[in-house]
Amino acid sequence: MPPKGATADTVTLVTFGLYMAVVVLIAVVAMSFQKKEGFVKEYFLAGRTLGPWALALTFAATSASGGSFMGFPSIVFDHGWVVALWIGGYMIVPIVTMGVLGKRMNQVARKYGAITIPDLLRDRFDSPGVGVISSIILVIFIAGFLLAQFKAGAIIMQTLFGFSYTQGLMIFAVSVVVYTSFGGFRAVVWTDMMQGIVMGVGILILLPLALRAAGGLAQVTQTLHATDPQLVYAPGQEDGKPFLPIGAALSFFCVWTLAGMGQPGNMLRLMAFRDSKTLARAILLVTILFGVIYFPIVIIFVCARAMDLQVLESDQVMPALVVKVAPPLLAGVLIAAPYAAIMSTVDSFLLQCSSSVVRDIYQRSINPHVKAGTMRILSPLVVFIVGAVVTVIDLKPPARLQDVIVFAGSGLAVAFLVPIVLALFWRRATGAGAIAAMTVGTGFFLLQSIFDQIPQPFGLKPFVWGLVVSLVMGIVVSLLTRPPDTQSIRELFAAPEERREEAAEPAN
Repeated sequence: MPPKGATADTVTLVTFGLYMAVVVLIAVVAMSFQKKEGFVKEYFLAGRTLGPWALALTFAATSASGGSFMGFPSIVFDHGWVVALWIGGYMIVPIVTMGVLGKRMNQVARKYGAITIPDLLRDRFDSPGVGVISSIILVIFIAGFLLAQFKAGAIIMQTLFGFSYTQGLMIFAVSVVVYTSFGGFRAVVWTDMMQGIVMGVGILILLPLALRAAGGLAQVTQTLHATDPQLVYAPGQEDGKPFLPIGAALSFFCVWTLAGMGQPGNMLRLMAFRDSKTLARAILLVTILFGVIYFPIVIIFVCARAMDLQVLESDQVMPALVVKVAPPLLAGVLIAAPYAAIMSTVDSFLLQCSSSVVRDIYQRSINPHVKAGTMRILSPLVVFIVGAVVTVIDLKPPARLQDVIVFAGSGLAVAFLVPIVLALFWRRATGAGAIAAMTVGTGFFLLQSIFDQIPQPFGLKPFVWGLVVSLVMGIVVSLLTRPPDTQSIRELFAAPEERREEAAEPAN
């Protein structure tokens, strides 16, 4: 049952319903583009035509998931001011991810005609094994992400409208799966643009409302100190242990920056922008948007802890706070902010699962001559199947959203960051090295995460050591195997002046 007093009235419901209607309309319009462009490139990559605002808002909306608007507020609500240090590294994710990988990834993807991340790895290393293994790993960890996002969507429906958890889950699943299935990547980008704006504006509106309701920052800090001094001082406390000791603080700085760089969903967007000017402008826009979203969230939900909010679990705090402090019409818009974040992440992950199965496994490894009509059927079908499976599993959801999101995001980064960096920047990297980096690094990360008996030196989290193992294995195995020496590799790593000279030479 939802917390007492948290059920929204008819005005809120109508406002929220209008928002969802706009999302469906966007998907319908996006379908028309699939008739004009090559289906695979259009459905999964929007024809590589993203401009700066589209790139910035789709990057931000996908990064700001249900964890950002449900799980992250839950952490703030439980632990107080110290969470500002916990999330601080996330502010430089756009600069690190887009600045380091963006231009080179776009160049390499265009050269190979890559549609997906496994596509790019497979062609760069000329290894079907790399493509299949990376596809399988991607689907496994994305499934974990989807479990958390579907739960977040269900909680919003439960808390806001009084549905049961199961009813809320079904409504969310049907809405997001339907529009992703038929709209493809262009629908994802267009809705991400709208949702990115909604998220930023929603947080800026909610901030003064929460401050006023809680009596201002000074009163909030005094209330938290009287409740529990650990809510005011670092390192905080969780289950009788420090919440953020030095080792954990350093680990999470790496998690946010490097794991953000290693997310296939972020990488996919770097394959789809128009040109270098687009990238430079988008980096600035995303950095500003992240600052507008994340630090205000810390303030808002520290305020929430100082209020008398009746929630059954801390993952419900976002919709519960909105219902408490906002008038009904505004509440419908503000609830659209976390729902927007969740939908924009789920649609991206569903498309990645579909592309991994249909493009990277079926088309490229099983049936290279598959017809476009078959791809049109299989691509949305896989989205439906993945959505249905996640929905069934989520009937018994994971306990805490943010823990699942951090685990899945860390696993994806351990699996993909080193192989991608080696593929883009190291001529000597080989397919065997990429496979070793993905499998051994991911395996070590899983073992450290599951078994407490495996030591974590210096208090650093499994993500850090998994990434170290992945890097060592990628370099060592590449050096022990035959170097790639194809015309494609020579062209890829030729100096700019060499490429210009070759282009200027007349054909024989």
